[in-house]
Amino acid sequence: MDAEPSPRLEYLYKEYARLSDKAEEVIKSAYDDFKLLGVVGAVIIIWKPVSEVVLPAIPKFDSTLFLLLGFLSLLAVLGLILFSNLIKQSYAWYFVRNLQAYEIEIKKELGEGENSQVFSFNIGKEEAKFVTASYRLAFKATLLSGFSVVTLLPFVILCYSNIFYAILYALISFLGLTIYLQIFRRMMKQYFNNKLL
Repeated sequence: MDAEPSPRLEYLYKEYARLSDKAEEVIKSAYDDFKLLGVVGAVIIIWKPVSEVVLPAIPKFDSTLFLLLGFLSLLAVLGLILFSNLIKQSYAWYFVRNLQAYEIEIKKELGEGENSQVFSFNIGKEEAKFVTASYRLAFKATLLSGFSVVTLLPFVILCYSNIFYAILYALISFLGLTIYLQIFRRMMKQYFNNKLL
């Protein structure tokens, strides 16, 4: 007959399950942001026709400037979505780090050896390397494809209207991407330098 689990093991597992649920909520919320990115992309495509409909009501307003301001507004909204997503990612990594600590303690309580696969989802060294490499590849591909759409489409549209505005938009877009990548790199570096592995 199996022995009753110790109160400490029960507590550790309950807290592990609670933290795991919280991490899952944060991750789902981060993926929901992709829906918002889709809306921003769709608005970028239809912004020029929308501006052509709105501008006749405001005859003194420069149509090219209105187009630039619209694209910059969408870029600002996109930036806010992406930066808030970084906050969500940092919370997810925080939960994963805490889950690692619980996995280590649960393995000790169960008397599992270091090479045991029990509770190794967040602490397996080989899995961590694979997940990290896969994450970085997928993240880069997603970011570059999204950046291409958000930068190139408005840039091309603005080129037909005003080259100066097109270049200005591209520079602001590249500046935003550079700031975002710098923050993301620092977050990744902090996380991987502080892992429990």
